[in-house]
Amino acid sequence: MLSSGAHCSTKSRKLLCCPSEAPVGGAVAGRQSGTGAGVRCLGDTYYMSADVSQFEPHDVVLMAFNHHVVIHAQKVLDDGSVSDTFTHKSLFPEDMDPLSVGGTLDPDGTLVVTVRRTPAPEPARGPAYRSEARL
Repeated sequence: MLSSGAHCSTKSRKLLCCPSEAPVGGAVAGRQSGTGAGVRCLGDTYYMSADVSQFEPHDVVLMAFNHHVVIHAQKVLDDGSVSDTFTHKSLFPEDMDPLSVGGTLDPDGTLVVTVRRTPAPEPARGPAYRSEARL
């Protein structure tokens, strides 16, 4: 279900929807890189992907902080030296829920990161309580 103020388009036979501050087409401005798709949203979930095919699943770590999601991977050899590293940082819209970050590794080595959107706050209806004191 789409919220009001969302822009949607069909691109590559997928429905892409993002908040009104994002350009039509679903990509969040300035966040796309050559290592994967930019941040996109569908319904109440944001998505991004990155190619981590050169790493084993246990080498990949997802972190979320300050509206960012960071994918960090490093390949450690038996002698303890690091032979390869990968870091990708993406800025997500402010309504992301950092506690909902998850990832799925496809068989081809594409990591698909999902982040839920926080629900929009309901309009203010006045104070939820009232107190009164008489002297």
